[in-house]
Amino acid sequence: MFLSSLKVQHYKSLDNVAVEFAPNVTVIVGPNGVGKSNFVDVLRFLRDAVIGDLEHAITKREGIGRLLQSYKTKPYKIGIQCQFSPNEAEQSDQGNYEVQLKAVGKNNYAVDSEDMSYSFLPALAGEIQTNGFKRDKNHEIEPGVLALRSRYLSAHEAVQFGGPVAEHIGRWNFCTIYPNTLKKPTLPDRDNALMESGENWASVIKALKRSPKGREALERIYDSIRAVIPTFEDVSIQTVGSYLVPLFNFRNDGETVGGFDPVQLSDGTLRLFGILLAAYQLPRPQVLVIEEPEQTIYPGALAVLADVFKEVGQTTQVIITTHSPHLVQYFSPGQIRVATMHNGLTSIRPIHPHQMEAVNEGLLSLEEFMTGEGLRPDDTQAQVP
Repeated sequence: MFLSSLKVQHYKSLDNVAVEFAPNVTVIVGPNGVGKSNFVDVLRFLRDAVIGDLEHAITKREGIGRLLQSYKTKPYKIGIQCQFSPNEAEQSDQGNYEVQLKAVGKNNYAVDSEDMSYSFLPALAGEIQTNGFKRDKNHEIEPGVLALRSRYLSAHEAVQFGGPVAEHIGRWNFCTIYPNTLKKPTLPDRDNALMESGENWASVIKALKRSPKGREALERIYDSIRAVIPTFEDVSIQTVGSYLVPLFNFRNDGETVGGFDPVQLSDGTLRLFGILLAAYQLPRPQVLVIEEPEQTIYPGALAVLADVFKEVGQTTQVIITTHSPHLVQYFSPGQIRVATMHNGLTSIRPIHPHQMEAVNEGLLSLEEFMTGEGLRPDDTQAQVP
């Protein structure tokens, strides 16, 4: 199953936002300061709450007061709803998860309501089974605890319905890589998942080298780099004291010229490698969210990244935020969502039907619209009922 939609209410600048995702790649387009990062943080918040706990997720963001949309009349409740739909290969797996959080006093918070359902087709039973839970004012709610987290469910419940949705959210991965982070020597890390900052990238590369599938993934990365830098060969990992240092090797006149430290490489090369590592990491995440992949990267290399996102999107759902017309041009209008802000509130919608029709008919490209009048959001329907 894949994340088919996300509805958010009263989270930072997101007053009432509903976004439907493509099953492979969704591109959220908009200038800086319109709330793209706030929307991404909703996904990150859910992931943090599932793999850690709700207290950690809220404290990490400096308290519930920092998350709640500003209000003048009555206090709002944060509402988040995730809808999961079957992949093409699946027949019936689907799920829904909703949670509402409220402020209690000045600094505390509580789970006001929580609802989860999951339908699946057991391999032997041959019929659809639906399970779920519901917590509201008529049900006992332990303050500050998400029932979705399987540790708070019985073993039977976790296997039957808590596990699949919680496991899906727990395998969302985020990529916000900056070259300066990759230039620092790193300590060995036992986690094979790439950190959002990329700081454990040397350990991830080293882990990939240990298995055939990992080495195959590295070759896909190397091939993509070679499409931009033909002289690139591979990356080796050197141990310096207690630190790991990736060394980049190139070929010159048929001979290997190796041992280039990350500090000797351009920011664009490092960030390109880091994003490719996030895309091809093992195990693959359920959802990979990449913020502004175009930063520091030569526009000519964006075609390579777009091809990688499309390929990876066959097995991992990819969500991208960007303000680059050079990147947007490689995707279809149906994959684009336009982020705007009005009166301090964020809106994220599909492209206006007139612009979508013009692109589909070949009258103008997405790149030409962005560099001209700009992409317009669909304002023909209400955003959230």
